[in-house]
Amino acid sequence: MTIPNDTLVTLYHTCVDNLDAPQNWLVTLLIGILKEGRAVDDPESYRLVGLECCLLKVLTLLLNGRLREWAASKNIIPESQNGFQPEHRTDDNSFILLCAIQHACTEGKTLYVFFGDMTNAFPYTDVARLWTDMYAAGVSGPWFDMMRMLYARMFYAVKFGDEHSLPFCSLIGLWTGDSTSPTLWNIYFSDFCLPPHKDDVRLNGRPVCQAEQADNNLIMSTAFPAFEAKVGMFAKWGDNKRAFVSGKKSKWMIYGPLPAVIPTLRIGDMVVELVFEFKYVGMWFTSIHKNVFARHYNIKASKARGTSNTIFGLKHRVGSLPVREGLQLYMARVDCYLISGCELALDTDNSLLDELMEVQHLFLRRLLGLNSRSMLAVLFTETGQMPIRIRRLLLTLGRLQYMVKLDDRRVVRSALLDSIALLREGKQGWASDLVVLLRRLPTTIEVTPDDLLCSETVEAIAKRVVSIVDTDLQRDIDRLVKTHLLRNRVETTEDKSIRLVTRHLRHYVMDVAVPAHRKAMTGLLLGDHNLSVERLCYRARYRDPVPRQFRLCRFCRSGVEDEVHALFDCTNEPRLVTLRTTFLDELASRDPAVRATYLAVPNYDFLLKMVASKKAVQLFAKYIFLVLSLFQETPRFFPVVFRIPDQ
Repeated sequence: MTIPNDTLVTLYHTCVDNLDAPQNWLVTLLIGILKEGRAVDDPESYRLVGLECCLLKVLTLLLNGRLREWAASKNIIPESQNGFQPEHRTDDNSFILLCAIQHACTEGKTLYVFFGDMTNAFPYTDVARLWTDMYAAGVSGPWFDMMRMLYARMFYAVKFGDEHSLPFCSLIGLWTGDSTSPTLWNIYFSDFCLPPHKDDVRLNGRPVCQAEQADNNLIMSTAFPAFEAKVGMFAKWGDNKRAFVSGKKSKWMIYGPLPAVIPTLRIGDMVVELVFEFKYVGMWFTSIHKNVFARHYNIKASKARGTSNTIFGLKHRVGSLPVREGLQLYMARVDCYLISGCELALDTDNSLLDELMEVQHLFLRRLLGLNSRSMLAVLFTETGQMPIRIRRLLLTLGRLQYMVKLDDRRVVRSALLDSIALLREGKQGWASDLVVLLRRLPTTIEVTPDDLLCSETVEAIAKRVVSIVDTDLQRDIDRLVKTHLLRNRVETTEDKSIRLVTRHLRHYVMDVAVPAHRKAMTGLLLGDHNLSVERLCYRARYRDPVPRQFRLCRFCRSGVEDEVHALFDCTNEPRLVTLRTTFLDELASRDPAVRATYLAVPNYDFLLKMVASKKAVQLFAKYIFLVLSLFQETPRFFPVVFRIPDQ
């Protein structure tokens, strides 16, 4: 559907001027989506979604812009509200909670945390009271009248499969899924404000006892009587505003030293459940592990592992997964789990981080066709991926940059300053953990608290982290014997310059179409092949490791069976000579200068030219596959002197 903008402007102005709308706009279909792990036969188990006319959604989007401008100009939305706010991040409240936990623990105090959940907050909103509150706050005019008219005349019909209920109207509830609903809810919720108390957590001297993520409410205190009173105020406010707090769905936790007697928290007559772990705004918090995000690590690693297995399970339907497409699936479906919560959950606990690293390493190894114990550096130098430990650190530095630029009115800014104050005092906190991670890099980065408050310095630190990691990866490539074919490679960069690039998606893993040929070439270049130069360096069941000079060719036994010997030197096996001749003839037919190059340079230099060639990569990969297959058919030779006698 294509409608000129001028026509839309005229249509919307006509609707607003006449306080009217086409009848088709005034019917919303309601669909229930079952919540995860909930009973199918319970109406409360469904999340309501409203399907509106697209033209109406555009109009309400315009109305929402006006609404936001008014709310901002009047400072209607409190700083504690983080939901649906521009220039806010979803995990800001989680960061505030983390800093509050760490602050209380450094003072040896107990922190009581309440996670309030309301019963169908949007559908139960008292719209009539909302209009009254907004009018009292100074809202009026045609846009406000238009909004009230739409709510008054809207009809609803429940859709289930192919069936629809009869249309009905409703005097309560915000439109679920509409552009204006989040802002209207924030306005409706804006008069809930808990008074400061001496037992509040003070982040950088600022008392913090509440935080909201839309209708998800967080209340905390270091003393249970004050905590209980605040929860009671919240429940009373909910009763007054018909935003009923669910005692069943709400939970509470205790951090720090446990009281001698565990108290009971009630909302009305219902006891609120005390839990040891809770998912708050996408982050799993736990109170029974030294790392409050231990449960989060476990869950995300499990999901990443399951998704990875599902992706490679496609092999039975679509064949071997191409590397480019495999990396796209990795970034879309696996990486999101591996980086989840990384901006808060800093990787100081190696046992938790190892779970995530294992998933990344296994995925890249399976994608490249390498064995489960192959060297790690090549997983990143050949695919262009960043080690997950460093990727998570870079995202953490990105969050730090975001918080550094905030003004002092934001609570999350106070949380950051409090964490840096703990760092100055030598106490544990988010900022202290970040300093630890920077010190654990292959080349240590030392920072001061003031460095963490300077945006330019943080940006420079992030660039230095990337440089350190690339240098470390290149060092591994340069010093290990098995990666001798991967050195001094240049690539064309985004700015069209040609230079040495450590991490890059290499041409041979993308351009070789036949999976078996690609894996053969990958294995040869990355030291994961079946030639004796690689296999005999390890101890086997009945054999000691064989020194390199004794890892002789299984055909001629006159030279070390390495990559150059197998591909271009050995002449003792007629089938091998035939394969080589055929390869060189086909290569020369495509580029006559290749034959002259082969005769003019040493075989090792010719091998390096073939590795770097993008034109000949398909043919060369096929040749490698055939040669390695031929070697695989013949038993390996090793001197008897290295055999381990039977016991």
